[in-house]
Amino acid sequence: MRKFFFRRKDNMTFNRDQSRSCLPDNLARLVVTGLLIFLVGACASSPAAPDKGTGPGIAVVPAEKTGLFTNPPADAVMLNDGVSWLGLTDKPADYAKARETFAALTKDYPKSRWRPLAETFIRMIDAIQSLHVKSLSVQEKAGKLQQDNERLIAGCASLKQENEQLKKDMELLKKLEVQLDKRDKMLR
Repeated sequence: MRKFFFRRKDNMTFNRDQSRSCLPDNLARLVVTGLLIFLVGACASSPAAPDKGTGPGIAVVPAEKTGLFTNPPADAVMLNDGVSWLGLTDKPADYAKARETFAALTKDYPKSRWRPLAETFIRMIDAIQSLHVKSLSVQEKAGKLQQDNERLIAGCASLKQENEQLKKDMELLKKLEVQLDKRDKMLR
């Protein structure tokens, strides 16, 4: 008697007697593949969690706790005050007061661990203020250039009108010259 073989779409042949479940060799491959995936996943490390003080927005430096009821160090408090003067979403920035606070921190606590950060803030505030002054001068120059442009456009329009008038006058002069030539010819 002839055995019937059926072909599936993936070209796997099986007898009518065989079920469509995983064959023993396929099961072994499946187990090995699963173990391999598990081992590779176990070796992979998860990304390190970011520090609490970093992230989007203004980074607030946490005050160091030395005891349960003690106050935080004054330099950390000054740094937090300076950062708070830099502005939040509901409060505009006051760069002058922030700079004063950071300057006081660098002066009063020269060996503080926050001194380099305060100096960086001072440099950034100075850069912001100088850029603000430059932007005001650029805006002033842009306003003057806009006025000059409008004045020149108006002058250009008047010159175009004058040019048209001169063209008309030249045509009139040519006509008059032609008429004079005709009169001279008639008088001769």
